[in-house]
Amino acid sequence: MKRSIPKTIRIAGGEAVPLADGDPVELVCGIDGCPSNCCTHGPHIVLNPYEIDRICAAGGRSYEDLLDIVETDRVNGFPLIMLPREPQCHFWTGRGCSIYAARPLACRLFPLGRVFDHGRSHIVLPDRNLCSGLAAAPARTLADYLREQDTETQVRMADRWIEFVEDMERAGLPDAPVTSVAFHFLVYSPDTPPSEDGSAVPAAPEERFQLRLATARRKLPLFLRSR
Repeated sequence: MKRSIPKTIRIAGGEAVPLADGDPVELVCGIDGCPSNCCTHGPHIVLNPYEIDRICAAGGRSYEDLLDIVETDRVNGFPLIMLPREPQCHFWTGRGCSIYAARPLACRLFPLGRVFDHGRSHIVLPDRNLCSGLAAAPARTLADYLREQDTETQVRMADRWIEFVEDMERAGLPDAPVTSVAFHFLVYSPDTPPSEDGSAVPAAPEERFQLRLATARRKLPLFLRSR
């Protein structure tokens, strides 16, 4: 059964209209005078573990090395891994993105945004996502735009991540540094095995990510409640 699209959805304290696949998205990155607003002077991008895995693999770096690049925070015990864009993203070279194939979902969607609501992702066009490098591209739809930016897998993995976070919130884990440490080790770091059986590591990053979440669902509550 096809899910209906809500008329409006909450985003950043306001309301936005979710876009449907057939809605026109008549925008494309321009070829002249692009100031790369999407890569510089923007809000931090919060990374999920799937994106972290891909970024580390693309740059041939360890999770510890990545932590030297990103900024971190903790909210209700959950660590946040954020990619700063002030004054510019670490991976912006002036000629383009050095990890383009592994760029996060927020980069792929810009100037669009994603909101997870009622069990699924909705694509919106936030008013604040303005860029003078955008040019008109008639006859393009949302489905065209998302396909060109190769977002399907990233959106699916982002949905799985939000579902996992919601499960952990319902588990009532302690808001303490030990929770953050456990998340870094069991969930975020691609350098640790995604399951207890280290010999059965899937080759596909999507399978590794989902196995890691399944393992963490079992182990995190047991580990943290024993503290």
